[in-house]
Amino acid sequence: MGNFLTLYPLGDNQIVFMKNRNRKDSNDRLLPQVQLDTEHIKKKLRRCRYLKKIIYAATILFITIIIYASTSSEEYIQETNKDWQLPLVAHNNYPVDARLYEPLTRLPILPLGPFKEDQPPVVIESGEDPVNAESAHTAAVLNKVVRSLPEVAANISKLGPPGLVNRSAAVSVQGPPAVPVPQPIVSNHIVAKPTSRAPIGHAQQSGPSKPLPDLVKVSEEVARRLNHTKIMCDFLKVPNKVDSDIYYLPQYNLSYCKVPKAACTYWEQMFSFLNKVSHEIAQLGIRSPFQISKYDIRYTSHLNLPRKSFRSEEDQADILKTTRVLFVRHPLERLWSCYLEKFFLIDFWTSAGIAMKTSGAETKCPKSITFREFVEYTLPLYNEHWAPVTELCNPCIFQPNIIGHVETIRDDTHLILRQSKLDWIVSEQEKISREENQMLDTIIYNYQIHSINWYSFYHKCLSQKELATKLWEVFKKVGYLSSHALLPETLSDYNQTTIILELKSQFRKFPLSSANGRAQQLKMLKRDYDALPKPLMAKILEKYNTDFLLFGYNASLPTS
Repeated sequence: MGNFLTLYPLGDNQIVFMKNRNRKDSNDRLLPQVQLDTEHIKKKLRRCRYLKKIIYAATILFITIIIYASTSSEEYIQETNKDWQLPLVAHNNYPVDARLYEPLTRLPILPLGPFKEDQPPVVIESGEDPVNAESAHTAAVLNKVVRSLPEVAANISKLGPPGLVNRSAAVSVQGPPAVPVPQPIVSNHIVAKPTSRAPIGHAQQSGPSKPLPDLVKVSEEVARRLNHTKIMCDFLKVPNKVDSDIYYLPQYNLSYCKVPKAACTYWEQMFSFLNKVSHEIAQLGIRSPFQISKYDIRYTSHLNLPRKSFRSEEDQADILKTTRVLFVRHPLERLWSCYLEKFFLIDFWTSAGIAMKTSGAETKCPKSITFREFVEYTLPLYNEHWAPVTELCNPCIFQPNIIGHVETIRDDTHLILRQSKLDWIVSEQEKISREENQMLDTIIYNYQIHSINWYSFYHKCLSQKELATKLWEVFKKVGYLSSHALLPETLSDYNQTTIILELKSQFRKFPLSSANGRAQQLKMLKRDYDALPKPLMAKILEKYNTDFLLFGYNASLPTS
């Protein structure tokens, strides 16, 4: 018979291997059967497999060490920057294309302060002079205004209701360091017509600068808001809690309760900048709070923001000694703004956007979430970005000294900064419009998110051109960019720099006044809310009813 292997089972763990079952030896006797233990064989095989894995892992580790040792740190940094460079504003590890923040780099550079340390801040002078008599005259006027700010602040502190600032607990804060103020270099960025916004990096050639707010009227309006809120607190039953972060700067006698989508980025920039000492500011190369990017605030600087919790009795006592600031916004507009920034754009796609699309072609890439889908999904859920203000910063418990409105943010922040002896920030705030700053920051923020997640999610989901198109649509919806401004279909590239430069070009080509921009925004706002079913709209009004009552907003869409 041929040579073959015959297997005979003897039990659970043993079998008989019999080769040439009927084979006999020379004396015509059957050969003995060979019996083996299979468990022993299995153990041997496992040991071989483990040994192979160990050898494989050791080989990879050895090769990695050799490659790393043969690459210098300079080459590694250059390669990393080339492939993954993110233009973080005010971050010393990432260079920024100067063209992207042209208004910040071509304006007069003023000394900033006060700082925690004694040494004065580094003042960089451009060495340029006014080019004509008109510029020289304007420069002299501006210089005079800058030098007179401390006197203005002293007079302003006498305005408004006595309860506006807790003077008994106020910390004495010195003004800016006595550093010679360089003669301002007047560029066309400073001059703008009061009824229209100048293009990014290109303001009007002539016309008076925008007048500063009448702080007497602003103080009266703030007093009216505080009185209204106090009356409503006595009338309404509001949850007895303050769950949001309280940013705290005792050296400036200032604290702020964070309400997302109600100017919170502005105040995070402010507190982040004021909390840094002068050598940190010099190292980062920033001269203004508004040069700190939104991305840096969200993922870096916010970790170092000084904060307190109202749930702690000790922290609560410290907070109540400061001037407490709360900013609010029309609830319907705040909800819509959250949709545009977090769901129409890409910020929340990986966390909540995918969960919204449970069927259809967009279950893995929710690139067209509608406002109705957003409302239906988020209404029963709690998140600080769309939670009512009363669930975050209950004014009946937080007891703010100043209630600001996003709708009047310029006026209200001027009052707060001067009450807190931070007049030197006012001049920085006037250098670039809030709309310009928001657009530039939004572009950089979204492109950075897109870049970081490129290989894990957005590479398969969204191209840079699609991202640029969405940004363009959002700027039109919120009234920052004219509806006539079109994103070209034939750009050679749709990267961050190209899009910002194209935005500047469109801003020059299609100037949009503040009034027309607001009208365009309200039209888009109404269109999205009109598309909601009446029962869903009723649920929204019910959820934010306390906010409407506490802060004096009408429970209907804003009309101006």
